[in-house]
Amino acid sequence: MEKLLRMHEINFIDRSFNKDSFETYGISVQANQNGLVYCIFDNKAERYVFFRKHRFEHVQLAKDLTEQIAKVLENDDVFDLQFHSVRFLGYTQQSTLVPASYFDRNKLLDYLAFNHAGEVDHELFSSFIEPPGLYNVFALQRDLVSLISRHFKKVEFLNQTTPFLRHIAIKQEAFSKPAVHIGLNMSFFDLAGIGEGKLKLYNTFQFANESDLLYYVLFVYKQLGFDTQKVPLYLSGEQSSKLSYYETLKQYIPATSYTAIRGIPALAPGLNQLDAVKFLNLLNLQTCALSAEHTGAER
Repeated sequence: MEKLLRMHEINFIDRSFNKDSFETYGISVQANQNGLVYCIFDNKAERYVFFRKHRFEHVQLAKDLTEQIAKVLENDDVFDLQFHSVRFLGYTQQSTLVPASYFDRNKLLDYLAFNHAGEVDHELFSSFIEPPGLYNVFALQRDLVSLISRHFKKVEFLNQTTPFLRHIAIKQEAFSKPAVHIGLNMSFFDLAGIGEGKLKLYNTFQFANESDLLYYVLFVYKQLGFDTQKVPLYLSGEQSSKLSYYETLKQYIPATSYTAIRGIPALAPGLNQLDAVKFLNLLNLQTCALSAEHTGAER
């Protein structure tokens, strides 16, 4: 356990947290090459009371990721608790959006195969995002789904697209003015362009450095006909804290800023130092679950 604790990159525990109250707690977990992060929500107090990140190192392959996750699940005794609810957030570019009027849950594979050149050999899921009235169809690696399902027994699976778009839409008249939102993940970023009362574009782009990031963002501005000197750009995600990304974008798009933290459940006092903009997708899972939208997974 001592070695495991040294791997905690972030560890905030509010004094109100009590392991004996696990029946009233919900846990949200996310994992990528950078680490496993989880937060615990107290349903009675309606606030987050626990936040922890385990750092991963030398994760290159899918097998490496599942092995690292398995070690954390085995050694962190918090995962021994029988939570009231469990949600797992996987990061994947294998996702596509389908308008509700065209959605057929029997065609999940067809939707993904069409957009990903037929290369889909994963577990398939869908979740509904209202607004903008779209189904998010996505795929997660089978070994990962199996590992999480065995440990928690009953778990809801989502990918980053649902909370990313849900956070954008939560603002009143969110789509009325043109804007671009990006969520900076480990090896790719999510991008949404909005305006004219609708979601104009959503896509993911792989990037390795500032030049890649700038190229794709400027390309999208041009494709949407957005003026880089006027249309704002909002940043979130774990990699948004990298100053060089912010400064590069700011140089070409003056109205670059960090996404406003709104609509997520309250943080208990012990979590007030958390840099929430880095973990908006994870913190928004509870909001997605509390809303009227459907977040169940279908296979």
